[in-house]
Amino acid sequence: MRKLFRRNEDGQAMLEFALVLPIFLLILCGIIDFGWLFYNQLALNNICREGARYAVVNTAADHSTDDIVHHIDNYIESTYTLGDVNVSVTYTKPNDPVGGDVVVAANKEFRYLTPVISTVTGKPSRPLVAEVIMKVES
Repeated sequence: MRKLFRRNEDGQAMLEFALVLPIFLLILCGIIDFGWLFYNQLALNNICREGARYAVVNTAADHSTDDIVHHIDNYIESTYTLGDVNVSVTYTKPNDPVGGDVVVAANKEFRYLTPVISTVTGKPSRPLVAEVIMKVES
């Protein structure tokens, strides 16, 4: 009598796996993309902070920003693997930067690693921006 009421459960685990797999992959790809996004944003913040610190310490009489941008480019190449980063350095008092502020800004076009988030947002990339302002002292 027990054999009559016993059901065939072959394939149950495969069906459950097929139902859970898309959700699991969506969560996994989201974790990967957001982790990569946060890494890139923190790297941009550190790049700006390092550039501003270098500018504050090494502001010379000629007020040239080329040396600061060159230092930032070397820092990016030696520390991070970010690719193309646009960096700008400006002084709030361009004629006499001592006593004013230095503004270091960086931006980068961030591309997602997996196609999941770009499918959800409808865009394959997004801009990342960072900016640091520090007081230039003698």
